Amino acid sequence: MHLPKLIDALNTPSPLANLSISSSHRVLVIGAAYGGISTLLNLFDLSQGKVRESAYPLPDFKGQKPENEVEITVIDERDGFFHSVGAPLAHVSKTYTSAMWKRYSQLNELRHPNLHFKHGSVQKIDPEVKIAEYIDRSGQSRRQRYDYLIMATGLKRHWPAVPKSGSYAEYVRDAQVLIDKITGNGRVQEERKVVIIGAGAVGVEFAGEIKANYPSLSVTLVHSRSEVLSSEPLPTEVKERVKLLLGEEGVDLKLGNRASVADLSDGKFLVTLANGENIIADVVLDATKKGSPTTNCLPAECLDDENGIKVNSYLQFSSSIPNALSHFGVGDVITWSGIKRAGGAMVMGQVAATNVYASILNSENVTSKPFQLGELPEYPVVIGIAVGKQCLTYDSKQGVKWGVQLMKDYFQDDLGWAYSLKYLGLTDVDEKGEDASKHTTVEIAEAKRVGPEPVPAAAA
Repeated sequence: MHLPKLIDALNTPSPLANLSISSSHRVLVIGAAYGGISTLLNLFDLSQGKVRESAYPLPDFKGQKPENEVEITVIDERDGFFHSVGAPLAHVSKTYTSAMWKRYSQLNELRHPNLHFKHGSVQKIDPEVKIAEYIDRSGQSRRQRYDYLIMATGLKRHWPAVPKSGSYAEYVRDAQVLIDKITGNGRVQEERKVVIIGAGAVGVEFAGEIKANYPSLSVTLVHSRSEVLSSEPLPTEVKERVKLLLGEEGVDLKLGNRASVADLSDGKFLVTLANGENIIADVVLDATKKGSPTTNCLPAECLDDENGIKVNSYLQFSSSIPNALSHFGVGDVITWSGIKRAGGAMVMGQVAATNVYASILNSENVTSKPFQLGELPEYPVVIGIAVGKQCLTYDSKQGVKWGVQLMKDYFQDDLGWAYSLKYLGLTDVDEKGEDASKHTTVEIAEAKRVGPEPVPAAAA
């Protein structure tokens, strides 16, 4: 073979050309919302000998570090961490739109040489050879090797419960377009009518936020069932109180009515209810679509009948796939008890990170007694939901609470975004004099609101 041909042959990309070869412990996190971000932050802390306060008993590593470094790769369809709990506010008020999306490159704690973010969509997971195939932002097919995988992709939800796009710039543009439609070209026009179809958590919170931010607008919430939050496993008392709070906020409820929507020639919409009532609306928001787990990339045997990942109490895949114990799931994408919520996902992230770390240490240590993995208990039914200027919380121990002051205490003015960031320990790059590894007693106490206690239910 001639030398030029030999060089060409050696340079020809192979299927494994973009796979990293390393002696490090390679951890792949797919999805970087509440569960994924919590996993990688907790894993980094553990690898540096740090311990975060835990809601549940977890193994004590006593600062032990692995011989080989922990290298984390994150594949996510977004270029930043979006506060999906705050979507009803981000997509209603321009004051909050930009703040609800933190680009990964602009967060201090995510700027680490052993942490790599890749903007793309995972197409296939091969657990036997531990390779993930994904399409990057430019449309190129890529592969990523891993030793441990954490699936944190959550549910596939629909606009406006979540952004349409994976980029910050496009998200801001889309949100501004929607806000202009709601208000009337950026300036609130009185007597505009907004109709929201579907009184689940998303519909309730969008209706409340629109009415609270623009009191002069007419807001109608239509639902096919006779009670709001009809699909949630909540006591009737909770659903009745949410209904009353919506009325107090000025939202017009149309329960027990299915709706059909037709476009009108003047850009408005004709909403026809099952009882024959017609509403001419300037804007119609559909909040009826149920989220579905984003698990198409996984082998079918990993999933239950609703495509959720089957996991054990250690959050490891419980199916009989190859290397099941090296695969973990957290957040809305897994099958677990209770109502899906941000706080629960963040706690799962800590448990999964701890168990991945225990597995790493155990893989290096063949002489001493192995570390036991931490277990996640079943979640009780709890909820925290914003209804305009008021908030309602429920758990079986404290019952139902609601009110304006509870809203201020529980959500502050940003639907719990500041509390979530404190709990995770995330700070903006331009924040000066801040040490994300240090938390005051007050901050920890406030952050517990997003732990196992009730948390916001928007987009749940």
